[in-house]
Amino acid sequence: MTPVDKPKSQEEKLSTHQNNVIPFQVDAAFFFERAVHYLDRHDLKNALKNFRKAAELEPDNPVNHCNLAGVLSELGEFEESNKILQKILKEIDPDLVECHFYMANNCANLGDYEHAEEHITRYLELDPRGEFAEDAEEMLQILMQEFGGGKVFQERKQQQEDDNSGGHDTARKLLEEGKFMEASAYLEKAVEQQPDSTAPRNNLSLAYYYQGDIDKAIEIATEVLERDPSNVHALCNLAVFHQHLGNGPQLQEILEGLRKLYPLYFDHTYKLATTMGILGEHTTAYRLFKQLLRWGDRTDTALLHCVAASAANLGFLEKAKKVWSEIQMLDPDSETPVYYLNKVNAAIEAGGKMDAVSYQYHIPFQEQFRIMKEQIQTGQLGTWRNDPLIRSSLFWALKHGDLETKMQVIQTFALLADKEVEHVLREFIKNPEEIDQLKRLAIYVLRHIGAEGPFQAHLDKEEVLLRVQSLPQDDLLTLQPEWQEVLDKTYSELDPAYGEEARHIARDLWTGYLNRVFHAPPRIVKIANWAAALEYAVLRKLGAKATQADVAARYGVAPGAVSKIYRLLMQPAKSGEDL
Repeated sequence: MTPVDKPKSQEEKLSTHQNNVIPFQVDAAFFFERAVHYLDRHDLKNALKNFRKAAELEPDNPVNHCNLAGVLSELGEFEESNKILQKILKEIDPDLVECHFYMANNCANLGDYEHAEEHITRYLELDPRGEFAEDAEEMLQILMQEFGGGKVFQERKQQQEDDNSGGHDTARKLLEEGKFMEASAYLEKAVEQQPDSTAPRNNLSLAYYYQGDIDKAIEIATEVLERDPSNVHALCNLAVFHQHLGNGPQLQEILEGLRKLYPLYFDHTYKLATTMGILGEHTTAYRLFKQLLRWGDRTDTALLHCVAASAANLGFLEKAKKVWSEIQMLDPDSETPVYYLNKVNAAIEAGGKMDAVSYQYHIPFQEQFRIMKEQIQTGQLGTWRNDPLIRSSLFWALKHGDLETKMQVIQTFALLADKEVEHVLREFIKNPEEIDQLKRLAIYVLRHIGAEGPFQAHLDKEEVLLRVQSLPQDDLLTLQPEWQEVLDKTYSELDPAYGEEARHIARDLWTGYLNRVFHAPPRIVKIANWAAALEYAVLRKLGAKATQADVAARYGVAPGAVSKIYRLLMQPAKSGEDL
C-alpha cells in the first residue's frame, strides 16, 4: 500500500504560506506619488507624512525636502519649513534659489519683514527672470511700501553696482548670440568670483560644448557634480555630452538617475524634459512638457514646439499638427511652424512617420545650412550669421564633421569673418590631427578675412611659423586639386601664338571667379567643360575670332556646357550646379 503523507499542521501551513509571500518593496517615488495623491485631496496631514518618508528614503533629493517644507508652510509651521529650506541651500542644492522665495513668504507670515525682504532680494539677485520673479517684485514693493522696508534692497543694489557684477548676465547674452568664446571668458571670471556657485560652471560647460571642446565641457560638468551630486543641470549636460561621444555605459548610468527625478520647479523640469527628448526618451519628455504646459500658459512658442516635437517623435502626428497650428497662430512671421506643418501633413497623407524632430524651436540645421548656402550664392546674408544654433553647429562640425563638411564650414567662415572665427581657425591650423589640405584652406581664409600674421601651424608633420609676406599670392589654386587642373588644362590647349598675355588673363579670370564664389563654389565634375569655357573667355578678352562651338569641339565637350559656364565665369555665381 502506497504511504500517505502526514497532514500538515496549522503552524506548518502558515509557515509555508509566509514563505510564498513576495515582499512589497517601496521607494521614495512610491511615497512621493502617495503624497501628491493626498495633496490633491487637500489631506495635508497624510501628504506631510508621505513627503517626510520620501525625504528620509532619498535624503539627497532636494525636491522631496522642498515638498515637505511646502506642506509645513500650508499647515502654518513656518519656522520648521524655513529650517528645511535652509538645509536644502546649505547641504543639498545651493542652486535651488526658489528656496529664498519660499523663505521670504514664511518670514512674512511670521511678521519677520526684514528677513523676508532679505530673502526676496536674494532671490531676485540670483534669478531676475525666474519663474517667481514677477511675484517677488510685487512682494518686495509691498514690503517696502506697507512695512517700511527697502534697506536691504538698497544695500544689495549699491553693492551690485560697486562690484560691477554684470558679467554673468553679459555671458548669458553672449551665449544666446552665439559668441561662445567671449561668454567663456566672462564665465571663467564669474567662477573665480563665485567659487561656491554652480550656475556659472554649468553655463561654462555648455559654452565649451558649443565650441566643440567636449573634453573640457565634461571636465567642468564633472567638477559641478563633485560639489553637488544631484545637480540637475550638470547631470543633464553630462548625459548629452556622453551621448555625442557614444559613451553608452556612462550615458546609461546617468539616465538611470534622471529617470528617478521628479522635479517640482519649472526650470529643472524644462531642463530635464529637453534632455530626455535629446536622449530619445520621448515618452518621458512628452509627459514632462505637458506638465510644464499646465504650469505655464499656451503662449510660449518654444515650449509648445517641444510638446509637438515629443508628440511627433512618438507617432502622435495629429496631436503634433494641432500644436504646430497653434504655434503658427501665435508666431505668424516664423518659418519654423510652417516647415513642420508641411512635414507632418506629408507624413499623415503618406500614412508614415516623420523623421526625428529636434526639440529646438528652429528649422533643422541641415535645412538651415542649405538655405544659408543659397543665400550666400545670391548675395543675401540673411539672419543666420548671428544665429547661435547655426554658429554652434558650425563650430561643432569643424571639430567632428567629415572632410567635405569641414571644407564647407571653413569656406562659410570666410563670410562670417569675425574675431571668434579667426580664433577658431588659428587653433584649427595648429592641430596635427587635421589634414594639411584643410589647414591650408583655413590659412587662406585667415588671410582672406584680414587676420594679421604670423600664423602658427602644423604642416608637413612639423610646427611652422608662417609670415604673411612669405605666403604665395596665388595659393588659392592649391586648395582644391581640380581648381589647378582647370587652369593647367586651359594652358595646355591655348595656342602658343597668344603668348604669356593669354596665360595671365586666364589666371586672373579664373582666380577672380574662384574668389567670388569661394564661400559656396560649384562642384567641378568635368575639367574639360571648365577649361573650354575659360579659354573662350580669354579669347573674347583678346578680341580673337572664335565661337563657342569651335572651342567646344577642340575640347570634345558640348557647346551648351561652354556657354553656361562662360556666363558663370563672367558674373557672380547664381547657383551651385554640378557642371
